[in-house]
Amino acid sequence: MTRKVVGIAVIALWLLGLIFLYKRNGNKSPQEALLQAGMRVSPDVFYYTLERNGVQVGAASSSVDTLKDRIVAVDFMRGAIPREKDTIKVEARSEARMTRGMRLRDFVIKAIGDMPPFTLRGVMQEGEDKTLRVTTLDGRRGKPVTNESVPDKPVFLSTFAPVPLMLKGEPEIGDSISVAIFNPLTRTVDPVTLRIQADSLFLVADSATMDSTSGRWVKAHQSSVRGWRVGDAPPFQRIWVDASGRMLAAEEPGGISVVRTSFELSFANWKLDHMPPGSSDSIKAAEKKRH
Repeated sequence: MTRKVVGIAVIALWLLGLIFLYKRNGNKSPQEALLQAGMRVSPDVFYYTLERNGVQVGAASSSVDTLKDRIVAVDFMRGAIPREKDTIKVEARSEARMTRGMRLRDFVIKAIGDMPPFTLRGVMQEGEDKTLRVTTLDGRRGKPVTNESVPDKPVFLSTFAPVPLMLKGEPEIGDSISVAIFNPLTRTVDPVTLRIQADSLFLVADSATMDSTSGRWVKAHQSSVRGWRVGDAPPFQRIWVDASGRMLAAEEPGGISVVRTSFELSFANWKLDHMPPGSSDSIKAAEKKRH
């Protein structure tokens, strides 16, 4: 056998290997695709300002932690939301636990403020039919109310839903994924198809310095981050995420916009605007808690 024949044979085998690999990757089951995406999830925490008409009305954070056998996603927001001639103070926190294959185990959503407090506890029951059992503890009712549903798609809370879309491969406009999003207002699980619609560059403030004149934190440095717009991601009217599926910016019903920024520009400035007189140490306490 000549060298030329050997070379052609090697190239042919190499091409056959690539075709086999392509077919194997292209025929992954939804569970395999989620597991592969779940292993790419990295722990991180991001901070956001909540704005309406260019005025800060709140602050929020979103963190993801990864353990050997689970992913934990925690969202927190605190705000004073204008509504007609009134202002509604609200504080909400959600925590969702998933397997590394991004299969929901359970979640807790709590809200307090100028409204009756409520707590939602969701547990995904194991079995042939994956049943999501959600229990509502409402400040207006004495007894808990339980609802059950059998979703036929992977269930996520809203802020985490774009993660499997972005981590299943190199993101491209037109990519999509079918999931179910739990709606805490209606207590229902809504099937949606998330789709990448556009991409753009964002300048994100990643550090801040104290301005001695205004007594507020101001932007010190910003980084360029590529973002992708994801459509059909309720409750957001529009949401932009980074390559890992974490929110960069979003618009909510009622004219509220969410923008990623630094801790100081979100929570520290919010505390400066709303802390009682004589509470100058609250900023230091918040910074200490962050670390």
